Amino acid sequence: MIMHFSSQFSTFIFAAAIALVGCSGPPWEPPLPGSVLAERSSPDKSLLARLIAAEAQGTYTLEVRDVRKGDVLAERTIAAPVGYHAHIASLTWSEDSRIVTATINHDFGEDNRVFDLRTEPPDA
Repeated sequence: MIMHFSSQFSTFIFAAAIALVGCSGPPWEPPLPGSVLAERSSPDKSLLARLIAAEAQGTYTLEVRDVRKGDVLAERTIAAPVGYHAHIASLTWSEDSRIVTATINHDFGEDNRVFDLRTEPPDA
């Protein structure tokens, strides 16, 4: 059995779907500003990387701290599109603990956003 729908009916279905989802924001609650989405120690355990939610939806601060002193050694503001699901974030370190990489999945694994942050200058 083949069904044919009129364009008016299709428009109605589309409008109903938008009304259910809403146009005011994502279909998920963004993290509160200051919330830690991901945290990981460097391989040598001397540094701690954190991905922290900022005020604007989809915006985060990627920071690296010295574990002993607590000082922020490097930080960067990063952003990912607000998609259909809550952001899934991960942090990975280079073996020499010089670069931390933040990966944010915002669209079911498609077009993940990847950001690097160096803990010291490249020629150090």
